[in-house]
Amino acid sequence: MTRVSLHIRQIFLAVAIALVMTAIGCSPTPRYQRIPAGVISTTIEPPPVGLRFETTVTLKGTLWKDDSLLLTYSDGRKDYYGRVSADDQVNLSIHQEWFPVYQVNPLEKNAYKQSVTGAETLRHLDRQHWTALVKRIENALVNPIKPGTGILINVRDEEIFVYRRLDGSLAECDFMEKPASVRLVENHRLETMNEGIFLFLTAYLETIGVSDPHLVMETGETGPYARPFVFVDRNEKRFHFLSLEPYTFGSMPSMPVTNTGKVGWHLFARSYLFELFNRPVSSLSRLGLFLYDTAWDATRGIWISTFRFPDAENVNIPPLYRGGSMDRKGWEDHLDRVVGTGTRTSGRIELLVGGDQFFPRLVDAVIGAERSVKLRTYIFDRDDYAVRLADLLKKRSKDVNVQVMLDGLGTLMAQNKAAGSMPPDHEAPLGITLYLTDQSKVRLVSLTNPWFTGDHTKTTIIDSRKAFIGGMNIGREYRWEWHDLMMVVDGPLVSVIEREFDKTWAHGQILGDVVFSGYVLANPPTPESPRGYPIRVLRTLPYDSQVYRSQLHAIRQAKGYIFIQNAYFSDTTIIHELVKARLRGVDVRVIIPMEGNHGIMNASNVTAANTLLKYGVRVFTYPGMSHVKAAVYDGWACLGSANFDKLSFRVNKEMNLGSSDPDFVQNLLDSVFAPDFEAAVELTQPLPAGWNNTIASIIASQL
Repeated sequence: MTRVSLHIRQIFLAVAIALVMTAIGCSPTPRYQRIPAGVISTTIEPPPVGLRFETTVTLKGTLWKDDSLLLTYSDGRKDYYGRVSADDQVNLSIHQEWFPVYQVNPLEKNAYKQSVTGAETLRHLDRQHWTALVKRIENALVNPIKPGTGILINVRDEEIFVYRRLDGSLAECDFMEKPASVRLVENHRLETMNEGIFLFLTAYLETIGVSDPHLVMETGETGPYARPFVFVDRNEKRFHFLSLEPYTFGSMPSMPVTNTGKVGWHLFARSYLFELFNRPVSSLSRLGLFLYDTAWDATRGIWISTFRFPDAENVNIPPLYRGGSMDRKGWEDHLDRVVGTGTRTSGRIELLVGGDQFFPRLVDAVIGAERSVKLRTYIFDRDDYAVRLADLLKKRSKDVNVQVMLDGLGTLMAQNKAAGSMPPDHEAPLGITLYLTDQSKVRLVSLTNPWFTGDHTKTTIIDSRKAFIGGMNIGREYRWEWHDLMMVVDGPLVSVIEREFDKTWAHGQILGDVVFSGYVLANPPTPESPRGYPIRVLRTLPYDSQVYRSQLHAIRQAKGYIFIQNAYFSDTTIIHELVKARLRGVDVRVIIPMEGNHGIMNASNVTAANTLLKYGVRVFTYPGMSHVKAAVYDGWACLGSANFDKLSFRVNKEMNLGSSDPDFVQNLLDSVFAPDFEAAVELTQPLPAGWNNTIASIIASQL
């Protein structure tokens, strides 16, 4: 096959996939997350039209009738009317543990007048009382902290950093501007502190002599998705935020013409034409591997019959096996034969669940870096949060070595969309690569993508002493919206992660094949004394699928249980092996998001979920976008950046960590799987599926 015909084949493949994705519906996460069919009614009411106020809204009247709250409010120029009831609760996606938020439905004046007949008047308090209450809470949180330390308070999509100077005085600043000498000691999310805040609220109301069992308070919030009122129910010991505008999740088109041109330049000019001259050995070798993998996967898919498993037909689903789990030491010895002893290292892992836990730790580490920051990511977006982090990296580059390495295609494709919750006044830069390097000393490499290969790894190394690793990219969704998982690690493991960064950085230079070879020869790995507990670094490289092989063998070896959470579930062999594991009595449970961020994967996940359900696997749908990539097999954990699809298992560069340490595995079960099983909805019947799901599963198996 000639080089020209290969290019034509790639173009036709890309066009075909794009057309099918359009037919299936490739719009990312919708405005409101859906739960499985059978749990909701067949007809879904369209979301109410909301109101956005840039000036403070005041209450003029609050009434209660038939378990509904009737409101009159004003922006100083005009009176507005609204109604809210228990049926109007807004699903805040990942924020299942937040205070309930209810949507105020606008009413016309005449409709409001008809509704208030026989209504009971409720007391309402102005925003000065809410401000005083919040100040009391902040003081209670801040008072215990010592000079030179501070706390971060997360409220909505904002960060408030309060700290004590060395002289003991209090100060407040944007968290990105935190003094390096001040240590972050506590991190709070105000919306999760329900019981504690209610105690403060009760005490405050007693001090001002208010004993009403129900009342409404103004908060003074304005702007996008503001919650200007709070309904207090002292009998139930709860309070509920009231919002005037529906919260918008998902994404919207952003400069599609400009970005399409940039993607075309990057993909065809940089990744194909220039790559053949710049890195000829790796480019041609990846072409060979791409063709081999495509042929092998297509053949295997036909043999397994694409989610129809002949060897599992007419087989009764057995009860769960009660004879224990696989031997962990024996499993680790088996892994040595599967992925090699070179994957072994040691260290300690701390789990960081969600953006509230990860990004403050990352920012604090970047601010405190003394020598170097090495950030590697698949996507570095250009939304408001990504730009703020870029500004911090640019600032730090004046004092320390800052290297940023991103996947060119992943970043460009992400920038074709903007988060639906983006502040309307945000002005995105034309490109994040130019923005990062403009008037700064940031050293940046934008990796190319020959034959659709990519670098999906997400790591950040600080001063060669600690590293962050996991599944989060840099952007608003990861900070504020999605459910996701990262880790912060120390010990000899950090050196392994940093070496992988340095090798990839060398390969991303001009004449990368030569520079890469020189780096490897000049910098052989140096063994370190073990510290912490045993950990494996498992990678997906163009020639070595350690992440795939290890988990495939883990499924085959498991006796007791298999728990997996992943957003992209399309590998036919993995699904087949999970079915076989369940049919030998293993407790197999899978968590997928009901609505992910890729239309074709959403449709494919329906087929995967129905197939697994058919053979007795317990399938849970997370009520929002879960981007977590973690699994536990009989006490062995594997988690990191890799999805359960072809790209992560055999095409893209990935990095996962594996460990059998009992305390770490139990922490993962307690911190991630237990709460997510509880928050998710378990399927009891197949999801509706059609021809589009079948086509999607065929295409997704090649992605």
